[in-house]
Amino acid sequence: MVFAAMRVFYREFGDPVLVGWVVTAFLLVAAASASVCSRLGDMFGRRRLLLIVLVLACVGSLISAWATTAPVVILGRAVQGMSGAVMPLCFGLVRESLPERRVPFGIGVVSAAAFVSGGAAIFIGGVLVDRFDWHWIFYVGAATAVLAFAAVWFGVPRSIEAKANEPVDWLGALLLVPSIAAILVALSQAKAWGWGDMRTLVLLICGVSALGIWVWHELRIRNPLIDVRLLGHRQLALANIGVVLLALGPLQSGLLLSLLLQQPEWTGVGLGLSATTAGLILAPPMALAMFVGPGCGALAARFGARVPALLAGGLQLLGWGGIAVQHDSLPFVAAMVVVQGIGMAMAYAAAPMLIVEVAPPDRTSEVTGVSSVIRYVFNAVGSQVIALMLASVVVSDPAHGPGRYPAPSAFALTLAVVAGLCVLSLIVTACLPVRVRSSVREVAVGGKVSVT
Repeated sequence: MVFAAMRVFYREFGDPVLVGWVVTAFLLVAAASASVCSRLGDMFGRRRLLLIVLVLACVGSLISAWATTAPVVILGRAVQGMSGAVMPLCFGLVRESLPERRVPFGIGVVSAAAFVSGGAAIFIGGVLVDRFDWHWIFYVGAATAVLAFAAVWFGVPRSIEAKANEPVDWLGALLLVPSIAAILVALSQAKAWGWGDMRTLVLLICGVSALGIWVWHELRIRNPLIDVRLLGHRQLALANIGVVLLALGPLQSGLLLSLLLQQPEWTGVGLGLSATTAGLILAPPMALAMFVGPGCGALAARFGARVPALLAGGLQLLGWGGIAVQHDSLPFVAAMVVVQGIGMAMAYAAAPMLIVEVAPPDRTSEVTGVSSVIRYVFNAVGSQVIALMLASVVVSDPAHGPGRYPAPSAFALTLAVVAGLCVLSLIVTACLPVRVRSSVREVAVGGKVSVT
């Protein structure tokens, strides 16, 4: 909902850099929460941690709702960012609460709910901002956190406290959180500061260096916060590489397709639609995701998660490849938007299925949380790369106003790169191990693999 209110925030607070932190502050804390709180949930009970982060999400929403200045809104958004652990904790709860054969379907339902609600939130946020006041998006956010808390409190059984008696690797947390924060700040501010700016370079160097020290520390201790050895397991590694490729390109669909649909026709590329019409064209995949997610779960339960992942990659390649080749026909582009959107919804569901399929039960939320952090980081990288490619060649015409828009060649380059990333993603997915029966499951333990 915050994205729908950005225009209002620019008008209200006047400082684009400060307003940018309304998004950045959330992402920083969300990435840290996805990594740290997910592991704590594995250790002390996922239901307990989920209730805690929902309370913090409500508190953060209320802080922003009562705010009158940008810094207080940013503070509230930072507290809201604790909700970054919600999805990994939910995946862990699905695995521990459902029979093994129903786990893929449950993950598909959770993934579909997240995918659909994320799209619906932009529309709901726009309605709230247009009809009421920007504070209402945070009041509604607080209300949804309260409803979620009640649903978990009354509907989710107490979760397993797998290793509550083992010491917590607090040093690992202290090393991981600043490294992620430094990298994300550098990536999010690179456009404003410049890639050659000393602040960008120092943050990137410090963040990557701290991350290297963290990996060294995690490899040395007996009970690490994040078992980095697990990430070397073939299926986990390939699944996360797929997440990286999706985050760099296809996950930027909201930015790229919205601009393509709305850019004026006089620029030589673009379909000249209004924001409302563009939103209506982008909406169908969101609605279809309600059925796609559970459908992926059914396929994964029967044939393994590799099958829906391959279908997802094929649909994304078809959709983005079609748009790259032909993007001046509205009916064709609208059809390809649906195709790639269904592929994205399938990928959104299949990625955690691939991870849960082989992750140790007592580290399910941890491993899916790491995947979320990877997606956060490379989504930030992807947005910068897409923006740079679109800005590589621009066109303007004083007769149509002072605006500067991506030239046809810039769009062609960007769409070709996204389609190329879809090809790479499909190749990576094809390299996943084939699982003939859902009753045969590899579990990664201490860098080795056992079959149950």
